[in-house]
Amino acid sequence: MTTRSPKAAVVSLPVLDLRRAPDHGSELASQLLLGEVVQVLGRGRGGRWLRVRGLTDGYPGWARAWGLIPATPARGRRWLTRARYEVSVLRTEARSEPGAGAVVSPLLWRSRLIRHSRRRGHALIELPDGRRGWVAEGSLARVGRRGAGIVRRIQSLMGAPYLWGGRSSAALDCSGFTQLVLAEEGVKLPRDARDQWRVCTEIPGRETARLGDLVFFGSAERGQAHVGLYLGDGYFVHARGRVGINSLDPDNLLCDNELNDQFRGIGRPRRTWKPKGPKSA
Repeated sequence: MTTRSPKAAVVSLPVLDLRRAPDHGSELASQLLLGEVVQVLGRGRGGRWLRVRGLTDGYPGWARAWGLIPATPARGRRWLTRARYEVSVLRTEARSEPGAGAVVSPLLWRSRLIRHSRRRGHALIELPDGRRGWVAEGSLARVGRRGAGIVRRIQSLMGAPYLWGGRSSAALDCSGFTQLVLAEEGVKLPRDARDQWRVCTEIPGRETARLGDLVFFGSAERGQAHVGLYLGDGYFVHARGRVGINSLDPDNLLCDNELNDQFRGIGRPRRTWKPKGPKSA
């Protein structure tokens, strides 16, 4: 690995895979979304892969350089300042004309971008690589603004397919699902289930659990290896095969007995968690 590398970069693809090693055959660790900023830690031989750390959750991995716009840390911060809007629907398209024309880029939920002018119910947006296109104005929301509401958001994601390492509305893993849903409610979480458990306050009993608490499963050896969102009355929603609802009550037809045997507890996220700051390569 060489040390010649930009210090930061902005994700320019709708979804960019983050892998354990600089190889397409390596395990998918997570994904980055369009408009997110990463710290660049280093570069693989030939410069085709970059070792990066996402500033959204501090998660590291290897990404293809073709999905990143190199930037200085100052330019990365400037992008985040200007990109004050994000996609609030699960998927849409930026087009060359309002409601028509060629597709400029597909866009997924929580993609971050710059909004410019408006015309006939559409907004002109700018992508990290400078391309522009039109999207329905109703498909955008200000960054930091509360979203559709946790129940409506969960309903919109029902049936979404499971993907190990998935972190987009196209496909999710369990902790990617909880992270993205709660982020829209202003609650930041780490990327993995075991780390999400560490930033929670354990709830002593189901009676005091509430909507949006986290339900954890695992084993003594593996710790908290699976996570879902508590709905109330013993029900929870999670990504396992697909996003769906199960029950903690063994007499309920929606109980997954195999999973219930691995129940590890319920936690309430602490709102004080922040991803670790950038580290040197």
